[in-house]
Amino acid sequence: MIDPRDPREFARRVPKAEIHLHLEGSIGIETLLRVVHGRGEPGGIETRRRLASLYAHRDFADFLQNFRKVCSEIRRPEDFALIVTDLSRRLQDENVRYAEIFCSPIIFRRALGLDAGEIMDAVSGAARLAEASGGPRLRFLLDGVRQFGVAAMEQVVTDASACGRYDVIGVGMGGDEMASPTAAFAGAYREARRIGLRTTVHAGEFDGPRSMWEAIEVLETERIGHGVRAVEDRELVRVLKTRGVPLECCPTSNVKTGTVPGWEDHPIKELHRAGVAVTVNSDDPALFSTTLLDEWVVLMTRLGFTAEQTLAVGVRTARATFLPEREREALVSEMVRGALDAGADA
Repeated sequence: MIDPRDPREFARRVPKAEIHLHLEGSIGIETLLRVVHGRGEPGGIETRRRLASLYAHRDFADFLQNFRKVCSEIRRPEDFALIVTDLSRRLQDENVRYAEIFCSPIIFRRALGLDAGEIMDAVSGAARLAEASGGPRLRFLLDGVRQFGVAAMEQVVTDASACGRYDVIGVGMGGDEMASPTAAFAGAYREARRIGLRTTVHAGEFDGPRSMWEAIEVLETERIGHGVRAVEDRELVRVLKTRGVPLECCPTSNVKTGTVPGWEDHPIKELHRAGVAVTVNSDDPALFSTTLLDEWVVLMTRLGFTAEQTLAVGVRTARATFLPEREREALVSEMVRGALDAGADA
């Protein structure tokens, strides 16, 4: 039995994987200041105050607005390289060995005319350099924005197909779930599957179980981002369990955006007990003042998980990655060894 006396130290020592992390939401204020300085803008106290205001959100709508403002500060491919370099360093410090990162070139295509290939060349180049220096292995999912509409999501699929050499392995779709029905994007997801891209979609975060039914029955997506509102539909929970559809759960994000009223209301433990394949992730870590390490600690200190149950969720996260099976199982073995070592030393 694993009985760590210090949940944070236990979480730190276990190698980890993450599958729901937005690159643009990973940018801490110090990194953002370096991005602004890099294009020659002054970096005085007023600039710091302006940027700091983007890291406090009243609700989900306010968060989306701040996310857009953070993205507006990113204007050059070299900005993306800097962001990935800093993110890789932080993940390495947290003992994250593998992560699948959402990146949204469609935002910058629409705003600045930047090409997805140009962006992902900078992103993957920085990720590979970091990995060669001992950092985590990163792979990328091009993320659509629901409120941009169907044509924009079709462009995301086209871009992802063209960016395989830049470690792009699939597509997702985030944004405002209430903007368009999930089923409206069936064509784009059908094309993604046809050309061999892996698929996930945000659903069941602010929209209810209906969006999740459409995700699994119409989009036929492999994973679901968030998905916490599945708990409202007993039949949906049964189907998720039977089919083994992983939910990319992000507890701190859900509390801070108001998806759930408070920690005691978060359904991840109930879904775990029901046999649903819940995973744990940080979502937009800088914007929500969290890390994957923090999310593991939250499971043990706020959400009622034992160390063994937390490890089980971590293992399920590794098995929900889009890695080949042999590589997934090697990662799982590394996690289990790390957990046993951490428990033995407790």
